[in-house]
Amino acid sequence: MSSSSTPPTGEVSGPTDLRAVLSDLDRALRADPVGATLTAADSAFSLSQTLQHTAQSIEYALSGYPVLKPIGFRVTIGRLVKHLFLRRGAMRHNLAAPVDGAPELDPALAVIGSLTRLRTAVAALLAHTGPLQPHPTYGVCTPAQGAQLQAMHLREHLPGLAAFGAAADVRAR
Repeated sequence: MSSSSTPPTGEVSGPTDLRAVLSDLDRALRADPVGATLTAADSAFSLSQTLQHTAQSIEYALSGYPVLKPIGFRVTIGRLVKHLFLRRGAMRHNLAAPVDGAPELDPALAVIGSLTRLRTAVAALLAHTGPLQPHPTYGVCTPAQGAQLQAMHLREHLPGLAAFGAAADVRAR
């Protein structure tokens, strides 16, 4: 049985917990409302676009991604990469790559609008009780795996979060 301080079975706490990522993001934006220190130096996206991109990824985990890699790729290389990331608690991917087939990110959308979209997507994912849609690269993910991978995705796009949460230092693993 879980206590109120212990995540329910199948969920994790710490650097791969979506709630912890959002909490760190809140602290970071209170300290730096523009978010100038949050995004990766080599990112092609602004903070607003980064939040939109990560929200898109979460939304597509629920509704279905527009484009999937071939099934053979997803069940071999994609599956291996998924398990490597989950074991490491961190991921590495092209930070300039959009979600294939997704609408363009809105460069004029205010950070607050993007943050609201991200919060809505995270809440929907955490409340979701059914299976997730196949990921374009990783293929089938359990809800717990999907939430962990989305948290890692956010942390990789927002490396500046490491300064705002004790749980953020996943590289030490």
